[in-house]
Amino acid sequence: MIELLWVDGTWAPRGGSPASEALRRALDPRKVKFTYVPYPADFGPATGMGDLSYEESKAIGAAALDRAVTESRELVVVGGYSAGAAVAVKYARDILPRRPRHQVLAVATLGDPHTPVHHGRSGIAGALHVPRPRFTEWAPGDPIADLPLGSPLRTVADLTGWMSVRTPEAAAPGRSRPLNVWRWRSRGGIRSAGPISRVRGGHPQLSRHCAFHGLRRWWPR
Repeated sequence: MIELLWVDGTWAPRGGSPASEALRRALDPRKVKFTYVPYPADFGPATGMGDLSYEESKAIGAAALDRAVTESRELVVVGGYSAGAAVAVKYARDILPRRPRHQVLAVATLGDPHTPVHHGRSGIAGALHVPRPRFTEWAPGDPIADLPLGSPLRTVADLTGWMSVRTPEAAAPGRSRPLNVWRWRSRGGIRSAGPISRVRGGHPQLSRHCAFHGLRRWWPR
């Protein structure tokens, strides 16, 4: 048995986004135990006044994933969707090297802000290496996971990581407007319009592909 410890995206602190649920349903429960790892899933004022910044939320998520791996009785694959993918990457880079007893086989991510460089593109927050085998899926044109390397949206990602209404900069009039780039909801369908909606709306289908053609390499035979 493999346990997939999964961290969902923004607006889904306890899991349940369409993309993550499609992945859960596509896995064989006789071989893979799918477990959501709760965390704040906040993004400063983009998710709500007084919410944690993205970086704070991500750090809490990585700590929660650390505890979940410690408590698991199975061989583990860690992973996540969108902001949850960044949590899994943070755990793998910052915590896992200090946990020699953690039996983590791989890192699996979907719509990853740290998608590796591919054909002049990568995740919006920059490509990051992880110290385990990695399986990453993205939808072509996804602005979170498949962005041109020179895109100005990367600057927005850098500037908003620590924003919250607890800082004067974030509370200043007009300063929260750039955060609209993160208003790409994963719960209850995509609520933004245009190409972004169509790309991210295809993630449930991508999740099923991930289950059948990617994660199965770690399933027990």
